[in-house]
Amino acid sequence: MNNKYLSDFQIIGSTVKNLNIKNDFVSLENNKKLKKRIDISHLVGNIERLENGEILTGKVLLNIKINLSDNKKKYTLDMDIEGCFNAPSEVGEEVFGNMLEVNGVTSLYSIARGFVQSTTSQTLLNGNVLLPMINVLAYSKEIKEADGES
Repeated sequence: MNNKYLSDFQIIGSTVKNLNIKNDFVSLENNKKLKKRIDISHLVGNIERLENGEILTGKVLLNIKINLSDNKKKYTLDMDIEGCFNAPSEVGEEVFGNMLEVNGVTSLYSIARGFVQSTTSQTLLNGNVLLPMINVLAYSKEIKEADGES
């Protein structure tokens, strides 16, 4: 790959820190009464400087809660996925913090989508849960407005 296309913002790695599943369903297929609720939240950790201050690094913890029900049965999945990211110090801490809020959450949500689809397909006889695509910019803006930031 040509390095001129690489972003300054890079993911170093991710890990599922917590996973809790409760399942009363055998199958999700053909369940027309199924009610779905998906909630997300996140926390951005402190930004640190590494390698004599030349590299900025930070962590994002993304929580995803999925609740499915049909009045009799429930399926819940609660997961925390954490990612570590870095960028050159020239990016600046404020810009890097914004990148963690948007790019970091986007990256982790994308990883979580595949994980959730795979995990739910393995915990059910038929069917799975595919997390919908989200507009992380709008999500981030709403969170900042709720916190009184502009």
